[in-house]
Amino acid sequence: MKNVKENCGNIVPGNSRRMGIVLVLTGAVCWGFIGIFVQAIGPAVDPFTLSIIRLGTASVLMMPVIALQSGIKALLISRRTLAFFALFGLGYWTIYQMLYFSAIQMTSASVAVIMLYTAPFFIIILARVFLGEQITGRKLAAVTLGVAGVWLMFRSWVINPSPGMMAGGLMALGAGFCFATYFIYVKKALLKTDPFVTAFYAMFFGFIFLIPASLLLFRDKMHIQLDLRTALLILGLAAVSTTLGGTLNIMGLKRIEAGEAGVFSLVEPITTIIVSWFLFRNALQGWQIIGGILVLLGGYLVYRQPEGSRSRQPE
Repeated sequence: MKNVKENCGNIVPGNSRRMGIVLVLTGAVCWGFIGIFVQAIGPAVDPFTLSIIRLGTASVLMMPVIALQSGIKALLISRRTLAFFALFGLGYWTIYQMLYFSAIQMTSASVAVIMLYTAPFFIIILARVFLGEQITGRKLAAVTLGVAGVWLMFRSWVINPSPGMMAGGLMALGAGFCFATYFIYVKKALLKTDPFVTAFYAMFFGFIFLIPASLLLFRDKMHIQLDLRTALLILGLAAVSTTLGGTLNIMGLKRIEAGEAGVFSLVEPITTIIVSWFLFRNALQGWQIIGGILVLLGGYLVYRQPEGSRSRQPE
């Protein structure tokens, strides 16, 4: 842990931090299209099969990018680093997906989303423990505003309590914790590994572990009805919301704190709601607008955080 904190001691110039914020925000917007693609795909593919296919496709799409940027030999990494990425794929992608989709089935998508986006609270705590990032009053205020904003955006969609609500809510909270570990894994990986290679192995091991986990636990719920339209939508999901979104987020995390990135990632549900309103004419309610404003206000608080109160990040 000492080495991690020492490596986080290099000063990031203002321009580099601003670029990091832009990259994380853009990545979060790409992530926000996940719900749009899933809604368009509909019941043709179940969530578990879809997750496996999109991670596998995204991994393949990353390979020519790595070949052009760093050379294909960049994928040759040490066994220790490979084991770290295997843990990444298991701890983030696999367990996160299992918990999140189980929570949706036991509660509703909106309840699961609300609980999932408690992740920034976990991020700032984990970043303090593992990365030595400071927990400032401004960060806490930003996270509180962001989480409250997400709750407001989805409050009108929450269903009435059901017998599985408590267990489903706890699963969604667990998914939020797993989502938070993504930012910690990436920050530690970037100390030794190229951002593109980090993105590739994160998705590749997620793909590897999701196959047996899904077949073991959710075999009876897995199905796919593939046609040209569905195939193109899956390709778009993999390219835009997985390969591009994940890579931009990782490139941004190289320049800013994990805690800051967690707050900025809350623009993802804003993207989903706005694009759903534009494409599918889903009702856009006043509470959702207020919630979005709170999320953006939280992001602005972090953006304007004084230089002296920010931890120093690696170049």
